Order: sequence, then structure tokens, then C-alpha cells
Amino acid sequence: MGMHIQEFVIHDYKGLHELKLNDLNSINILTGDNNSGKTSVLELLYTLDNPQNTGSWVLGSRMRGIGPRSRYYFNGFFNMFPVDSDTKIVSYDYKDCRGRVNNIAMHAEINEMQILETEMYQLDGLRVTKPQKSEDELLDTVCMHLTTYLNGDIINKDKIYDFQNRISKFISKNKSFVRVTYVSPVDHFFGPLFLNDVLSDLEMHEELIRVLQEFDKNIVSVNALRNESSPYSSEYMFLTKNHKKALPLNAYGDGMKKTLLLLSAVVRSQNGILLLDEFETAIHTSVMDAVFDCLLKSALKLNVQVFMTSHSKEAIEKVLTTQENLQDYINLYTLYDFEGKNYVRRMNCKEAVHAQKNLGLELR
Repeated sequence: MGMHIQEFVIHDYKGLHELKLNDLNSINILTGDNNSGKTSVLELLYTLDNPQNTGSWVLGSRMRGIGPRSRYYFNGFFNMFPVDSDTKIVSYDYKDCRGRVNNIAMHAEINEMQILETEMYQLDGLRVTKPQKSEDELLDTVCMHLTTYLNGDIINKDKIYDFQNRISKFISKNKSFVRVTYVSPVDHFFGPLFLNDVLSDLEMHEELIRVLQEFDKNIVSVNALRNESSPYSSEYMFLTKNHKKALPLNAYGDGMKKTLLLLSAVVRSQNGILLLDEFETAIHTSVMDAVFDCLLKSALKLNVQVFMTSHSKEAIEKVLTTQENLQDYINLYTLYDFEGKNYVRRMNCKEAVHAQKNLGLELR
């Protein structure tokens, strides 16, 4: 059930060195202090989808949400490499479901060079608007040459210039290593919902309605309909017992939106990996039991391995104390940074509950 990787070892990435997550489970909670590396782990896990694509590494550049004019991928990629090493290498191992250990590594070499002005415009998707010169001007630039390896074999070569605020995120023809979906703490504000798969499955739709009734007991169904105030596009609308007409999603709060995103993301991740950064964001403690219970049960049913980060004591406790038949599939990993070294404390669900309840151990 949802065991696509058994072990994940980060050799070098940003501030992480030799961080090991072993004996992974179907549901894996990552917690720890700020800057202990929780989000960094998710960023590298995301590359498992297609490490041979430069676009799969963009999450680690942390350019999401930055406006195009101030987004420079050179800086983002440069900051992925350990700052205390002259050699620019990102490297990690993962053990797959068959017990095979694979190494993924990205190397960078940086040098100064010159590039034609028209090529610079093309790389950033711009048109040359000034009169064409008889000779194309050469411009000084800095280039980062990237080489990605799988078990020592080259699987991709690319380069990024210091002026680039646009990068190709093409979909490779190569088969994904394992399908990976990432949900950030703010995606429910502006990210896409993946509800079509849920709405086309009767059992999942009924389960979704049961959870949504924790927010509004009058909800009957959710469908993709045309809203009278926006008649030229469809949006998700809710039929309720106390309104004659369907209500748009925007009539509800952020907690409802986050719940829809979480549950639809599980369906989208079927037979793959789901990464949830600060998974409890916007969800009130009063509905956490229903939301998290549905999330975990759906993940196990759909063969989804989940990695979820959190600072919230309440949210972690809700997941750990879920239905007893789910506890065998949950592990808790607490990340530490002590004197420049990375450490991980692993406990299974029952050990964590016992340690907190009887020993007063702080799990975060």
C-alpha cells in the first residue's frame, strides 16, 4: 500500500548533508524546527518524477510565486548547491519498492562567456523590437552548465544563464520514475483543483460530500457548472438544501478550498507519491479528524505514498491518533540540525503516541 520508495538519503543539497530517512512507510510525517530541512526533503522528492528534466528541479529553486521580472533561475539553481563546498553537486539515493538503490546527482560548472543578443531574447521568450543591426551584438554573461546523472550515467544536460527569468518545463518523452504531486501551503489560494477525477467516481464523490458536510451540513453535491455571474466558463458549484441556486466555491472559506485540494490531489496521485507541505494550513482543528481520516484512507486505497510536513502539534496528533487500523501505516520523522550536522529521529505511529502520552516527549 503506497510504498514506492523504502529509503531516501540526501548526500548534499542546500544545507543538508547525509540526511537519511529509512524504513519509510505509506504515510510519513516530517516535523522539526524551522530550517531543519523539511521542505528541502520535499523538493528533492519531487525530482523523482522526472530527474532527467530540468523543469523537475525548478521547485528547489524556490522561484514559485516570484514575478517574472524579478525571477532569475540562475540564482535559484545556484542556491541548491551546498554553500560550503567548492564542488557544485546535489546528490541523493533512493531505494525503490523492489529494494534497488539508485543514485541521482546533478553537477554544475560555472563559467563566463559571451552570447548573441538575439539568442538572449529567444531564451527569455522575447521579441527583438528595435531595428535589426547588421551584426548581432555579443553580450557578456555567466553560464551554469548542468549535468544530471542516474547511477553514474548522464541522463540530461542543460544550461542556465544569469539573465534567464524563463525556463523550459517541457514534458519529457521519458517515462516518469514515479508519479509525484506537490501541494504547497498556499496552493489553495491560486493553485488548480484536480476535482474532475473525484467527480467522475461515485464512491469518491460521496466520500467528498461527507467531509464537506463537516463545513456545511446542507451541502448535497458539487459539480462543474456555469455560474450566472461568469457565464462563459465553468467552475465548481455547490448544491445545498438551504439555497435554491448553486453556490460557487468562493462562497466558502479557505478551509473548504484546502480540503478540496488535498482530497483531489490524492486521487490525482494514484499509484504515485503525494507531497504536502504544511498540510494543515487553513484547516480548523474542529474538522481535522474528518479531513485527515479521509485523506489517509484514500491514500492507502489508491496506492499513494504520502510525505507531509507540519509545525502544528494539533495536526500531528490528529494524524497519529487516527483510526487504529491506519496507525501501522504511519511514521513520524523529526529532523534536527546540531552543530552543522543533520539528524533524524524516526518513530512509528504507536511509538510516537506512547512517547508523547507517557513520557511527555515533544514530537515536533
